[in-house]
Formats: sequence, C-alpha cells, structure tokens
Amino acid sequence: MHRFHVDAILDPQSLPRVANFFAQRSIVPSAMAMEVLPTHMRIDVTVVGLPPGQAEIIAAKLGEVVAVMKSELECAAELVAAA
Repeated sequence: MHRFHVDAILDPQSLPRVANFFAQRSIVPSAMAMEVLPTHMRIDVTVVGLPPGQAEIIAAKLGEVVAVMKSELECAAELVAAA
C-alpha cells in the first residue's frame, strides 16, 4: 500500500486535477481525503497494489501537476520526499 500526500494551492480545481492524474493512468485509489488548511489544501491518496518503482514515479509526476506545491510518498511507515 502506498499513500501519496499532496499539498496543493487553495483552488477549486486542485482536488479534481489530482484525482484526474490517477484516472488518466487507470488507477483506482482505495481512499482519497482532502483537508483545507490555512495556506493550502492537503490531499491524501491511498493506492494498493502498485510496484514500489511505479509509486515513486507517480509521486514525482504528481509534483509536476498544475496547482500542486509538494508531493510525498509514504510506504512502509517512511516518508520519501518526491517534490
């Protein structure tokens, strides 16, 4: 299981852009959650069954999505900064 932590700008399109990133790759997340913070929004996406290498690539690519400020990958209780 991999959990992607995405910090995005406070914009109505941020959540759909992150969700669409997974949809374009035919990946169905097992869970998604979003929290509005004072300066940005935090989007957490959980995906089961990804190979570790693919998860790292996805985390890096998420950091390039418009509106995304930072992307981190959590796997096996460690956080790996991706962007």
